[in-house]
Amino acid sequence: MFTASRLNKVYISYKHDSSYSKALEAIKNGLKKNNIEYSIDLQDIKYRDDIVEYEKEIGTAVRVIMFITASYLKSIDCMFEMTEIFKKSDVMERVFPIVDITPISRNRKGLEEIKDYWQKQKVEASAQMQTEVGSSDYIIDELRKINAIIKALDEFWYYIVHINTGVFKTLLENDAALLMEEIQKTTPYRTVKLDEGVIPTGETQPTMIRKTIQNGEKSVYVENNTGSIIIN
Repeated sequence: MFTASRLNKVYISYKHDSSYSKALEAIKNGLKKNNIEYSIDLQDIKYRDDIVEYEKEIGTAVRVIMFITASYLKSIDCMFEMTEIFKKSDVMERVFPIVDITPISRNRKGLEEIKDYWQKQKVEASAQMQTEVGSSDYIIDELRKINAIIKALDEFWYYIVHINTGVFKTLLENDAALLMEEIQKTTPYRTVKLDEGVIPTGETQPTMIRKTIQNGEKSVYVENNTGSIIIN
């Protein structure tokens, strides 16, 4: 079960693909180097956790890195994460896209190719439902995800076509320095680790508020090194 504090981390939505392992490492290294807390499935989905709930969690996160590749576009889990992300209206503020979808064209023909792929997935799943003995909750759930993907495709494609995502390799150079720079612009606060071995000096010692009240016929009140005597 996720916590509200975890939603403030930068989430990474991506497809497991060995050909992009170095690129993913560059992103993680950049986040670590800049003390930006992040959430990724391999780290945060624990034994017996619900994977679908984590995918929904990505959709509600404050900031999300969408690492969009050709294999991402044809992964039901990744594209379901996409539908959850696009449910919220502030995609422009929350999402940091990294796009390398070669050999798929980032234009109308590319959208047509992806739509055809998911329509075929829907037909195959629907046909399997007809041959099932009794109802299959798994296939029903898969069909629900596919329908959500098809419904969100136009908005998603418009986004990745019209947003300048920069040059893929350049964006990931020097531990994704350019990407980190953009993320830091939206980070409301930075996590700083305190060195418990540091002894406060006169300059760093916190200012303490001192308050003294004497009850009786005469009241004495002292705060911030100033005081007053109240005589009733």
